[in-house]
Amino acid sequence: MTAPSIPLLALRSARRFAWLCLGGSLRLRRARLGTAYDLGSRGTYIVFRETVSSGRTAGEPPVVLVVGFRLRVIGDSPPAHRLFQRCCILTTPFWSGFAGFRVKLWMVDPDTENYLGIYEWRGCEQAQVYVDALVRVLRPLSVPGSVWYEIRAEPFEPFLSGHLRRQSAARSTAA
Repeated sequence: MTAPSIPLLALRSARRFAWLCLGGSLRLRRARLGTAYDLGSRGTYIVFRETVSSGRTAGEPPVVLVVGFRLRVIGDSPPAHRLFQRCCILTTPFWSGFAGFRVKLWMVDPDTENYLGIYEWRGCEQAQVYVDALVRVLRPLSVPGSVWYEIRAEPFEPFLSGHLRRQSAARSTAA
């Protein structure tokens, strides 16, 4: 079976994005901004943006999609990273309309400048369609071997709670 073309998938997503926006079903949420999540050997990531959809989704079970990468084109330039973190919102129409999308946390590891997306998705198959397209776009833009993902069949909030960086634990290790 041939994978759908990226332009076709992006066009479908952009069309649904327009409907979500017109219906007030897509928004930025600020509650988690600055929150740190520890992914063990993958790093500790800080949320710099959160996008949420309250649009209807199929009755599929929830899954967590985690996608990591290191952009090649911006290297170690702090101004380029700041610009990327502000401008990446422009990609929202091309992914937020994919079937099953619920939440995306946009994150960066300040020590390594690696990026991470943690998503809540409805349905493993829908998450797989999205991530297959995403990695086809990310690989040419990223440091070779830095693009990775995993799909976990578990609810979003318990996954986040299990990775929340405890500030008291961080202070006690520094002491």
